[in-house]
Amino acid sequence: MNRYKQGSAYYGLIVLLSISLILVGCSQASSPTHRHTVSAAEAITWIRQNAIPLKTVEPGGSDADLLPLGPLIENASMVGLGEETHGTHEFFAMKARIAEFLISHLGFTTFVMENDWGPSRLVDAYINGGSETIGDVMRQSLLPLWQTQEYRDMLEWMRAYNTSPSHTTKIHFFGMDIQNKSQGDFDAVYTYVHMVDPQQSPLVQQLYSQSQVQQVYDLLLAHEQAYENRSSAQAFALALQNARIIVQHTTYISQVPLPGSRLPPGYIQRDAFMAENVAWIHDHAAGSHPKLIVWAHNNHIANNPSYPPQDAPKGTENMGGFLRKWYHDSYITIATSLYQGVYNIYPGGSYPVPTALSGTPGNDTYNYTLGNVGIPLYLLDLRKTPPGPVTDWVNGPHIFLEYGGTGPDLSIPGSLQQWFDLLVFIRHTTASRSLLS
Repeated sequence: MNRYKQGSAYYGLIVLLSISLILVGCSQASSPTHRHTVSAAEAITWIRQNAIPLKTVEPGGSDADLLPLGPLIENASMVGLGEETHGTHEFFAMKARIAEFLISHLGFTTFVMENDWGPSRLVDAYINGGSETIGDVMRQSLLPLWQTQEYRDMLEWMRAYNTSPSHTTKIHFFGMDIQNKSQGDFDAVYTYVHMVDPQQSPLVQQLYSQSQVQQVYDLLLAHEQAYENRSSAQAFALALQNARIIVQHTTYISQVPLPGSRLPPGYIQRDAFMAENVAWIHDHAAGSHPKLIVWAHNNHIANNPSYPPQDAPKGTENMGGFLRKWYHDSYITIATSLYQGVYNIYPGGSYPVPTALSGTPGNDTYNYTLGNVGIPLYLLDLRKTPPGPVTDWVNGPHIFLEYGGTGPDLSIPGSLQQWFDLLVFIRHTTASRSLLS
């Protein structure tokens, strides 16, 4: 099923997961066309009356148009910033603009990103005055998808922010992902054990060489009180978390597909691990008044307690589903979405391939309705809708367009209101500005 009207140049990298979910979703969302049309028309009117028009996606200028965002965030200690693709300039730029606003006006100074845990230490060192060049840091630390001019600009802004003496609380950068292992994680655990219990350090080396990673974690846990007494509670917690990251990565890469599942191995488990790592950062590394920006794909930040609905074991959640369950209204989600445009995909995992979404979205999608409002760029609060057709529309289920970094169509039907609290809609987009050559 083509989610764009006939004649569109839809790309061909569609995984079996997407096909299966969309076919199931179409049967779930097969309410009469007339009912959907009426609901969409009512929704368009409501959106026009309640949308907050934004002047630009580009950071660095006036943020007066973002001031209404402050009351919408309220007292949240964690804001999930999502993106519909991993290769769109406007998404990266708009999210950077929102992040600058949250940092400058609302006290959010812990930045947690969909990037691997260990290498992200180099990014944190850079924005806090490290001597490495920004080019070297990005090549060594960031996945190819993030090696763009938009990310470079954002990291340089963070470094400049931290340099200012007037900003006494500095920004810190963390990765929450576990797709790749880092030698730094192993070194951190070994160095800590060698400091607090030198006699055990050869055993740690041996266990790691034999891939007995859980045993190293268990060893640390068994000596918690003694090791805390010889260092500090904070130092022990960090060492234990580094050991846990190694366990998570080993578990992730050893996953096999669930019987009958159309998901890649480890796909579900990865979200649970990322949620666990965000929670650790919130509870251990973000200070006494934690305020976190959690930067990832819409699929990860969404509050989805059944993810994905056809493949996950009962009770399985995505990262945002876990975070909403644990932190309730202290976790706020902001999605970004598009109507038409071009974005980069990375089918080989390294170099970008521009991909066009031509035509218009099908009228069974949320994107179709959002794009027919007539406002090119706007912010919308999805939480308070009037009873009747508007609430029916926002609850769906309707298809919400999503595309993965390597190209797959991840679009699934669901409830926009359940998944997201706020949404930034950008009618036309362009590809991100890759620094890879």
